[in-house]
Order: sequence, then C-alpha cells, then structure tokens
Amino acid sequence: MKKIIPRGDLIKHLRLELERLSTQKEMANEIAVSVRMLRKIENENALIAPVLLDRIAKLLGVHRKAITLTLPTPLAAMARTDDGPRTDFDKEKLIPRHDWEYAQVTSDDGALYKEASNAHDLACVIEVPLNPETGTYVQDIVDMLTALTWSQRDIRHDIPASDQIATRRRLRELIVLLRGNDIWIYQARVLRRLPERYDLPPAGEPSTMEFRLTVAFGPPCEYGETSMKVPVDHGQPFVLPAWSAFVEKQGAPC
Repeated sequence: MKKIIPRGDLIKHLRLELERLSTQKEMANEIAVSVRMLRKIENENALIAPVLLDRIAKLLGVHRKAITLTLPTPLAAMARTDDGPRTDFDKEKLIPRHDWEYAQVTSDDGALYKEASNAHDLACVIEVPLNPETGTYVQDIVDMLTALTWSQRDIRHDIPASDQIATRRRLRELIVLLRGNDIWIYQARVLRRLPERYDLPPAGEPSTMEFRLTVAFGPPCEYGETSMKVPVDHGQPFVLPAWSAFVEKQGAPC
C-alpha cells in the first residue's frame, strides 16, 4: 500500500484551532489511531496510508493536499504540470449533505457511553441481518445510547453514578452477546451543520453545529481492518476550499 508524508506541523496547528477534538487524545480517537501515532504524525511527519490522510483532512475541513508534504509517485507528478492543475486539488470540493464516513469498530462500553453522552443525537445503521434475538439486543443498545444524548436529557444535570454503572454494565453484556452472534459495533462522530437543507446555504446565513453519534451494527472486519464505511448526514452541504485558496490563507508549505 502506498504511503504519504503528512505535513505534521500544519495538522497540529489546525487541530489546536478546533473548538472540539482539539486535544491529541480526542483527535486520535476520532481518526482511529493511538495518541502515540498522532504524535509521530504531528512531530515526525510519519508515513500514513491515504485512507488515514482522508480522515484527517475531512475532520480538519481541508483538502488532503493541504496537509500533504509529499505526494506518492505517480500522484506527485500528476498534481500539477506547466499547463496547470491535472487533478481536482485546485478546485473547490462540494461535500454533499448525504455522504459517507468511516465508523470504527468498538467493544468498549465506556467509549460508547462517553460518545453518546457528548453527542446531540444518535443515528443507527444496520448492515447485517438480525433475528428476533439479536434485533432485541440492538434495540436495547440504541435505546440506551439515545437516552444519553443531549436531545433526550437535561444536560444541566449530571447522570447519577448508579445509573452510569448500570447502563455501562448492560452495554457490556449486550456487546458480548452481539459479538457471540458475529455482530460488531462501529461508531463514528459526525459534525452536522444546521438548519437542515439540501442546497448550499446563502452567504451570511447563520448556522449552528451539532455532533451526531452514528452507531452501526455490521459483520466482523476481515484482514485486520477496524473500520466500515457508513452513510452519514452532514445536515447541509458545504464546500471545502481549493488548494490555492488554502495556500493564500495559510501560506505555502515549506
């Protein structure tokens, strides 16, 4: 598999400007790498796979080229010619409202509990056949996680410790039961722009941002993979700026 050299200093700079996910631990969890790996990316420009670069770029809201120090051959040679751009790096990229994201496999009841309690709402994706028994397990998990989201509870009050313990214990039991039936749980956190709409918002229209937790139930990963593509709803379409516009704003890479 081809590897790409990321521009770690810029990734770190953009991460620190995020309102949420600004810490290394939060961002590492979001892009499904260890904190140690993220440190290597930011401090040592560690080689990464294109799929990881895409996840980082999407999270930061920039083109992948903006955070790339060196593109792999022959992609590097194709990026520009004397006649101008030969790829879409120098074009604005429209991200549609309905898109896809990589959901990461999890068997950690604590991680699911935390993500749900910090999300505005929850979406469920089912990518595996369910029977009456496993369907009940899935429904129980979805109901418990949905009840934790901001849309379903008063976030001005903390959840009692006894309720937290009981919920996590039940989540743990259900995760084990589903795994026993070859059903894995995947999670992805999606930043949604509101109000919901299918066309680009007019310039200057006020908007709000909300995080949605997408929980997917699917088959076990093969070949050591730990993620699965799932459909997501961004709330409204948005535009990633062209590479040239990004360079003008941030300065050309060293």
